[in-house]
Amino acid sequence: MAIPFLFFAPVRGLKIFAFYAQLMLQILIILTGNYNFFNLLTIVLCIPLLDDQTFGKKGRKRTRSTGLLSNIFEIVTVCYIGYQTWKLFSLQVVTSPTFSSKEFDHWLEQIVPWTIVIGCVSLGYEVLLSALRCFITDSSIVWKVWSAVLCLVFGVLAVAMFCLSLVPYTNELDWKSNQKIPPVVRNVNEKVDPFQITSSYGLFRTMTGVGGRPEVIVEGSNSMQTGWKEYEFLYKPGNLSRKLPIVAPHQPRLDWQMWFAALGNYQHNPWFVTMVYRLLTGQEEVLELIANNPFPDAPPKYIRAKLYHYHYTSSSQTSKDISSLLDIIKHYKVEPVKKKPSSLTFVGNSVKWLREKIGQPEGFIFTMSTFTAALVINFLSWIQIF
Repeated sequence: MAIPFLFFAPVRGLKIFAFYAQLMLQILIILTGNYNFFNLLTIVLCIPLLDDQTFGKKGRKRTRSTGLLSNIFEIVTVCYIGYQTWKLFSLQVVTSPTFSSKEFDHWLEQIVPWTIVIGCVSLGYEVLLSALRCFITDSSIVWKVWSAVLCLVFGVLAVAMFCLSLVPYTNELDWKSNQKIPPVVRNVNEKVDPFQITSSYGLFRTMTGVGGRPEVIVEGSNSMQTGWKEYEFLYKPGNLSRKLPIVAPHQPRLDWQMWFAALGNYQHNPWFVTMVYRLLTGQEEVLELIANNPFPDAPPKYIRAKLYHYHYTSSSQTSKDISSLLDIIKHYKVEPVKKKPSSLTFVGNSVKWLREKIGQPEGFIFTMSTFTAALVINFLSWIQIF
């Protein structure tokens, strides 16, 4: 939560630290979530934190006193963030925040106005510094004037963009700060909002799924009483026996919208009614967006949408002597396992021993491991040839 504020830090080292901290966070989210291309875009938005010196060019030399003060400021800031992280989240093997939602909102109410002040000062400093550089170069008068004109134009555009961005910025974080923005800025932002020049960025401040993830299951039938069959989607949760696929950085638009449909009603999602109508009429373009069409010959007469709440399976215990389990075993006529004398050859026993050691490998990992091993062998063979 504190890292984005370092984007406006006056010290280069803190900006570089903020970039790599955000990069690490986004990579971790990519590895553990399916948020399509959002995390990649966040990484792209952080690239302006890097200066020319990061890419190998020589930067301005700092004096010994300036460098010492900058280093001290960097160390104190990073240590303070680390201490507050340890304190507020009570860091253990499993982290748990020690602050409430109300305390977090109060903190935002106090800090958001100061972030705007810091942004104004930082932007003003950069514009003023750029204007002064136009006149201290060894170029001709004409070139200096031309540079000053360009600096003025881009400075005005930067200030305008900054002012417009304050509306979605404060609207997402602190409503009281949003009300303090001049009405003229809000009016201009409302007029240019359809062009998406500035907008709030991020996923969601509150994620769904803690109390069960709501999901809409679409079913069709030719009878109101029986014969209901489920329309299975390509990516969204549905069939409980299917493992959820990895889709990032692809964004399946229909499956993504079905998530929002489960959070509201059809009045808030008129496209859902249109989709149902297309399914009833058997439109191929819509059916191609769905993994399985349970009515391949003709569309159904009726379609219904049922709302479920999905939960991860909780732990449960059972025993081979529990009566309920034994009843199920008898119902499916499962016979007890009988040990048979081994009749395997040396190769068979070797394969059996190897499988006991490594277990049953996961399909994707096994395939990629085999593929990687083959590439390494071919590469080593190629090196020996040359």
